[in-house]
Amino acid sequence: MNLFNIFKAELNKYWIEIKTYYPDHIVNIIVTYIFFTGFFLGFRNNSMIDDSYYIGFLYWFFVSNVISEASVSISFEKQIGTLEQLILKPVSLEVICLVKTLVWLMITSIKAIILLLIIKLTLPINIVFDIKVVPILIITLTGLLGFSLLLAGLTLRFTKTASFESILSYILLFFTGAIVNIDNMPKLVRFISKTLPLTNGILISQRLINNESVSISQIFSLCLNSLLYLVVGILLFKYINKKSKTEGIYNEY
Repeated sequence: MNLFNIFKAELNKYWIEIKTYYPDHIVNIIVTYIFFTGFFLGFRNNSMIDDSYYIGFLYWFFVSNVISEASVSISFEKQIGTLEQLILKPVSLEVICLVKTLVWLMITSIKAIILLLIIKLTLPINIVFDIKVVPILIITLTGLLGFSLLLAGLTLRFTKTASFESILSYILLFFTGAIVNIDNMPKLVRFISKTLPLTNGILISQRLINNESVSISQIFSLCLNSLLYLVVGILLFKYINKKSKTEGIYNEY
């Protein structure tokens, strides 16, 4: 079974789920629309806010939707007792988790595009966008796949990890420059924040939207930063996976 077949199988599975449970997805888009509207209307009249004010929140929307997908899938597989069947597939579990996250990232991207179009058509809000932000977003989210694998590993170990996901999601909302300027934070928080790919991705995207210069070294630094988080996530997942397998706690729920 090659990667393309795995990707195709997961895509078909998600598509069937979306068609079956489409009311849930419609409600999710409506709720997010209300959330985005409140945020955008709240910031648009602030003279201190520039054209890129929305990009941090958009990044966080992706992160909050994507990082928990693999762990939610593992928790569900453990609940219905099919996790061991998943492990018997001729590919590693971390690859399956990465493919699940990538497929969900595609679906989330489509949702985000639909939402931004609806907001632009229905609200008196000017959303400035630069196509150069797209590769920066992809590089940044690559690093966040490491967070997704870490949460998936914790789910193998502890089964229920909703509290971990909530904590991580809110940390990434408030301490990465998504809605709060990190220059106003304590020195230690600023230092930690600047080591996160999300912080660097938001900063570069804001500069691009505001027509400010971005150096090659900044983009190269973001690539290294994201790659580091991805590799660390893979290594942590492998370690927890091996330990869980040794202790035989795969199907404990």
